Amino acid sequence: MTDKNERHTSDLKQILNRLRAMIDSTDNQHQIRRFDAFGIEAVQVEYDQLTKIWTVHEHREVRQFQFDDIDLVAIEIYDVLHDFKLIF
Repeated sequence: MTDKNERHTSDLKQILNRLRAMIDSTDNQHQIRRFDAFGIEAVQVEYDQLTKIWTVHEHREVRQFQFDDIDLVAIEIYDVLHDFKLIF
């Protein structure tokens, strides 16, 4: 595996770890996490533990998506952050 592929895999693992922490958290039914690049928030993710629905708010394109699969959420976050970093 090349360094570039290892970096992509590592980034996806970090995103998945943060998403899994949202599932495991017991302090609130609605979990919110922010994902940023260069200190600028690019994505906000909400997880409703009751419905098990993820809502991804993408700031640059001002749009949101709903998912019921953690892997799809991670890929969406990864893609948004990757695109955001290409701008700079």
